[in-house]
Amino acid sequence: MLKKFFSRLSVLFWVVLLCAGGVLMVLRVQARLEESAANAAAMEQQEEAVVPVDVRELVRRDWEVWRSYYGQAKAGRSQTVSSYVKEIVRDVHVRIGDKVKEGQVLLTLSSQDQRASEAALRSSYEDSVREFQRLSELQKSGGVSKSQVEQALSRMKSEEAKLQASRSTLSRTQLRASIDGIVASRMIEPGEVAGENKPLLTVIDLKDLEAEIMVSRRDIMSLSPSTPVEVVSDGARTMGVIRRISPEAAAGSGLYTVVVGLNGLDILPGTHVEAKFLVERQENLLVVPSDIVQRRGDKAFVYVVEGERARLREIVPGEGQNGSLAVAEGLAEGELLVIRGQNLLSDGALVQIAGTGSPQAASSDIAEKTAEK
Repeated sequence: MLKKFFSRLSVLFWVVLLCAGGVLMVLRVQARLEESAANAAAMEQQEEAVVPVDVRELVRRDWEVWRSYYGQAKAGRSQTVSSYVKEIVRDVHVRIGDKVKEGQVLLTLSSQDQRASEAALRSSYEDSVREFQRLSELQKSGGVSKSQVEQALSRMKSEEAKLQASRSTLSRTQLRASIDGIVASRMIEPGEVAGENKPLLTVIDLKDLEAEIMVSRRDIMSLSPSTPVEVVSDGARTMGVIRRISPEAAAGSGLYTVVVGLNGLDILPGTHVEAKFLVERQENLLVVPSDIVQRRGDKAFVYVVEGERARLREIVPGEGQNGSLAVAEGLAEGELLVIRGQNLLSDGALVQIAGTGSPQAASSDIAEKTAEK
């Protein structure tokens, strides 16, 4: 009996010993796991990348929308030289490219027939004058009636009118410039016949250029003679002025013609020009560089810095131009906008503003930079 008792006691002892060993092993494994997890977390925290970024403090400013349209320069003032009569051209005194002054003779027509006609009419007029004078003297002595004198007077006036018309026609055999300018075209040569109202020469004023700009329906209602317009061509630029706005769209294109004075822009007629019209002006808008905006489907996002972290912010974009974009919603004045390094960021990433020693100094550093500007 005693032997059996000690045998059972021995078995119980080993069972207890094994259980205690198992519990101890479980505790040691759990401790090891917790230690490994803590080390991994610490290592992960130590290895979190710090992304250097540049930021800009958001401030409100005025926003102007300039829209570009295109056209060709032409002379604002020109003269098309033509003849009132059908006559042979005797001399053409200018060539294409010649500069001319107002009143300068450009072209001379043959005047032989006109001179012969003028001489005949002058002779007839002089005869009518002598006849009127003779009859007037005879009337004083009662030799002729008053009606005969009146008829002579009427004939004299008629001959005088014919003579004046002939002299006017004769003077038109010399065709003169009516403006200062340059000869742009020459469509006649000596010996050819100048027909009535047939274009012979064209003179244009290069100091008074304008351009016909075709503008869309979207912007035509925003324009008026006082609307600012900048004209650019081959690097040259000037502030033009709107001279005329067509109230009717051109057939086919649906565009409206706007004539813009070029105000001394040093170009030649036919040169293509770009006209930038100020079509909209708004105040107190937040504006961001368009190249920092990230598009994901139909949504737009930017990164801002909050404390030490970058935060992805959805925005509602407005009008864009010249590398800038107005923001209708999503940002507030004074926030720090990431303008460089955004492609390396994710939401919540640890950041350091370039040029500062730590992420915590971001806000004070930006405030100092803004004050300096």
